[in-house]
Amino acid sequence: MGYEISFLSPGTLGGVGLIALLVFVALRRSTPVGRVPGPPAPSWIYGNMLQFVFPSIYGEHEFEWQKKYGPTYRIKGLFGEDRLIISDPVALKHIINNRNFIRAPSQRQMGKLIFGEQSVYCAEGEDHRRLRAALSPGFSASVVRSFLPIFSDVAQRIVQEWGNTCSTHSPVLVNVCDMLDHGTLDIISEAALGSPLNTVANPKHPLAQSDLNVLSAGLSRSKIDIFADVLLPYIPTFILRNAIRLPTHAFRALREFRAVTDRMGSTLMKEKAAAHEMGLNQDNDMLSILMKGLFSQRKTKMSPDELAEQIRIVLLGGQDTSADALAWCLHELAKDADYQRRLRAEIETSRSSSEGPQMDYDSMPLLNAFLKEILRIYPAGPYLERVAGEDLVIPLANEITTTSGERISHLPVPKGQFIAVAIASYQRLEDLWGCDADQFKPSRWLDGDPCKGQALGPYAHLLTFTGGYRVCAGWRFAVLEMQVILAELVANFSFAPSKDDAVRPLYAGILVPITKDGVKGLPLFIERIKQ
Repeated sequence: MGYEISFLSPGTLGGVGLIALLVFVALRRSTPVGRVPGPPAPSWIYGNMLQFVFPSIYGEHEFEWQKKYGPTYRIKGLFGEDRLIISDPVALKHIINNRNFIRAPSQRQMGKLIFGEQSVYCAEGEDHRRLRAALSPGFSASVVRSFLPIFSDVAQRIVQEWGNTCSTHSPVLVNVCDMLDHGTLDIISEAALGSPLNTVANPKHPLAQSDLNVLSAGLSRSKIDIFADVLLPYIPTFILRNAIRLPTHAFRALREFRAVTDRMGSTLMKEKAAAHEMGLNQDNDMLSILMKGLFSQRKTKMSPDELAEQIRIVLLGGQDTSADALAWCLHELAKDADYQRRLRAEIETSRSSSEGPQMDYDSMPLLNAFLKEILRIYPAGPYLERVAGEDLVIPLANEITTTSGERISHLPVPKGQFIAVAIASYQRLEDLWGCDADQFKPSRWLDGDPCKGQALGPYAHLLTFTGGYRVCAGWRFAVLEMQVILAELVANFSFAPSKDDAVRPLYAGILVPITKDGVKGLPLFIERIKQ
């Protein structure tokens, strides 16, 4: 998951900005990408970047560009740079499976700040393989199923907290994002780290405060972030390390988050080591499995700092994405009272027919059709930033007619070429999903697989959890977590939209609901269901 949080002020960038800009423009050369059709740029300085990065509603330009120019087109970046936007399924499959398409340098630099230089987010090559091999067993199907009691317990906490403010007589306006943020943090902290927090009832917990403060920093984005993407690769790592000391709100939030997770990493390592010496089996949480995997792979001892970096990526990657997906679920359910009633009936039927304490969530067609459509229309990361690590050629399912009139089915790209892996656009391709691909329509999943192409991602042909060698390790965890929480909430509450606030999707590291006041939130009327 790519977090694009802006921590660099104009003053920080100014010292290297002019030199980097001159180098950036001087080294640019003409390539075949420049002959790929695309929209005209309203500005030479910003190109199409303001339209792409700062639309009033995410995708308002991107989705129209796709309809006009097809699934592979060019936009202009800063100062006339050519950038590729790709949703072509053959091209995407090639890109996500080829390790020569690397994470964009600006994102890797930002990842060093947020997570750490030894995190799986920043790792490439053999280091990435080693860390993924250690992480993957903690997200296996059997391990994820063992977390069902945690999912159910946290869902009940949310029900209890909302029940304290709601009644069965009249609806109450609630910002549902607040409770979902804390609920998913409680789940990931207990399941992944073996550290129960209950921030649903105690939202002032230090980890909750630091975690959510870092995430909220990503909402404060400006034009300077576009320049930061160009300049960050030229800033030496030692300067980035010291930049965290800058006295800004965002850097304070980051410092607190790193301090909390550093302390947590050190404490948990000591606890796990002591339990191991006493012969106690502690392999029931992801952290224990991760530590066991890392220790078995290396001769040198793993440091608390290295462990803290993996904790940060697990916490941020596993908390906010699920919380916002659940918020989008409630947003769409609130607009469709009929589907909400039918889903509630399905949940009640499944609960009454279950032989054990847990329902069979995979056997509930309305629940799963709804979740799949949410993940299709509202992917957490609507696009990924990749760069060609060397001169490469991208195969295309749909031929391109270049501006010179040439028809090509393979696109040569030079080393350093920026590519946006357009996940949200891919999941709205009419050739794959039908002529109503722009519509939110859960019923498309009730008659089988609606996608007319090959599977690229691990779940429902979707790229929401990405794919290839950087596929989200926690996709099973996220799906089951959302199934459990959504079923519990719909069984206990009805949801209706607030007519005073039109929520819109915007990209701020991930796709989040934004209110008319420009802050993250989703105000809905909720009412307790009579039991």
